[in-house]
Order: sequence, then C-alpha cells, then structure tokens
Amino acid sequence: MKDTPEDITRIQLEIMLAKSESERFRIGEELISFGRMVLEKSIRQEFPALSENDLKAEVFKRCYSSFYSPGELQRILLSMKEYWSHIIS
Repeated sequence: MKDTPEDITRIQLEIMLAKSESERFRIGEELISFGRMVLEKSIRQEFPALSENDLKAEVFKRCYSSFYSPGELQRILLSMKEYWSHIIS
C-alpha cells in the first residue's frame, strides 16, 4: 500500500539521507524492535499462556512462514524447540 504523496516521500528520504549511518542504523533498529513488540503483544493476546520459547517460535512462524513450505517450517520450529530445550537443561 502506498498512500503517501510522492513529494512527501521525497522529503522523508532527504531527511533520512541527511542523518549519519549510525543514526539511520539506530532508527532501523528501533523500528524492528517496535514491530517485534507489537507482534509479540498480539500473539500474547491470542495465546496468553505461551512460554517464552513458544512465543519465539510463534514470532518466527509469523515472520517467515511465507519463505518455507509447511514441512520445512515445521522442521525448523521443531529444531528450534529442541535447541532451546538443550540450553535450558
């Protein structure tokens, strides 16, 4: 969806390019962090009893399910859970 007028998009780009690389990196990091927080909160609303590891797996599933076949995704999620169980033990 592109609902921002072209002249405003150009001004936004100019503002971003005027910032230093470290400022742009920090802004990107904050946006990613905010997006993850929103995603985690929506998952918690749907599944309030999820463990932290199951929450991580659900985040992964929602972010990357379009990149993998259902079988591949299931294998990755099982591998993640197995890995975390060895770390915690």
